[in-house]
Amino acid sequence: MKRLTTLILILITIFYGALLFAMTPTGGDDITIIHAGTLLAVPGTAPKERQSLVISNGKVIEIIDGFVNAEEYSTESNVTTVDLSQRFVMPGMMDMHVHLTMDNRAARSNFYKTSDADFAMVAVENASLTLMAGVTTVRDLMAMSGEAIMAVRDAINRGVIPGPRIIAAGYALSATAGHSDHFNVREDFAQLYHSSGVCDGAVDCRRAVRDQYKLGAEVIKIMATGGGGDRNGKKDSAAEMFSDELVAIVQAAHRLDLKVTAHAHGTDGINAALEAGVDSVEHSSYMDDTSIKLYRKTGAHLVATAALPKYFQQHPDIPDPVKMGLKVKAVEVNELLHKAHKNGVLFSMGSDAGISNHGDNADELLSYVEIGMTPMEAIETATVNTAALLGMSDKLGSLEPGKIADVIALDRDPLQDISAVKEVSYVMRNGIVFKHR
Repeated sequence: MKRLTTLILILITIFYGALLFAMTPTGGDDITIIHAGTLLAVPGTAPKERQSLVISNGKVIEIIDGFVNAEEYSTESNVTTVDLSQRFVMPGMMDMHVHLTMDNRAARSNFYKTSDADFAMVAVENASLTLMAGVTTVRDLMAMSGEAIMAVRDAINRGVIPGPRIIAAGYALSATAGHSDHFNVREDFAQLYHSSGVCDGAVDCRRAVRDQYKLGAEVIKIMATGGGGDRNGKKDSAAEMFSDELVAIVQAAHRLDLKVTAHAHGTDGINAALEAGVDSVEHSSYMDDTSIKLYRKTGAHLVATAALPKYFQQHPDIPDPVKMGLKVKAVEVNELLHKAHKNGVLFSMGSDAGISNHGDNADELLSYVEIGMTPMEAIETATVNTAALLGMSDKLGSLEPGKIADVIALDRDPLQDISAVKEVSYVMRNGIVFKHR
């Protein structure tokens, strides 16, 4: 299987080789000057008009008022000028909840039919869709194949295929019969495809953390409750893991310098995860006042996946009665998200792409405005907040000297209309241009 995955990645490399050769800078000291009509360098601060963004070696080296000509910029290096004088320029967006190996071509129900190589191919295509949508960094929170997502991540890092920077979790940690264990399959199949993330008891859960770390995980995901459609994913459902298991996971991960996030819908699971010290909670559908206090106390981020209900309501395969129930649920959940935002809970953008459509990641920001955020606050959730959650504020989240040059341009001003984040016409990641129209 490993040889097949390697072969697939070699073929992908050949396919994208010419494209990436054209996009890769020709010299380490070459300079790119971007003329930004409007530049939002640091989300949360006012944008500026007519700015020159100077980039070299994949990093921002200077921001200058006005449009600097290449001839005026004294250097012995090759200088390229990019005209974005009619565009709104900002840092690349970051999505903290995606599943690149998942979509309709690699359905969860077909896990026993799909090879690691197939999952790698699905992830490659979805990584490209994500990058072209202006998302330059993602957390992949549970892969259908841990080996596949790590291989795709590493290939992107080597520059052989296009895609966002991937912070991968590998396999999610789940109790037996939890949200990341296999249901409704023959026992011999279930044993054959038993995930290294399934664990029971504190000692075994420490082992599961270390197994993901050995696989190459850079973040740990816990299934603290069932999914929204599971028996144990309801508002009043109990947490799927006991407190000692959750604490053991967090402690083991933090010792390895890994952040921890928890999937949680029900109130008990949300609060149990926060009390255990997780760094973020995904979904957090039915939080209560205690949850909000715990968010504030611990500084954990809320990754709301707020656009999912609307996606499900528009999905052609979901029966109308189910859609009505989802609509009622969405009203309650949105009210809770509004309350959390109003009370100072930190939000970081997460779309759950893979469940929803890859490439539509920025729909999440539109949903944040609907629950009461300003457009600027919504943009912060996808830039400075996500950088903080990753522990990478010194590298990502804003366009400042010394930081990585992840740059996107929009056709319109998102501060006037947040839907402009869906109109990405320019994408640079690590100083390399992947899209310019």
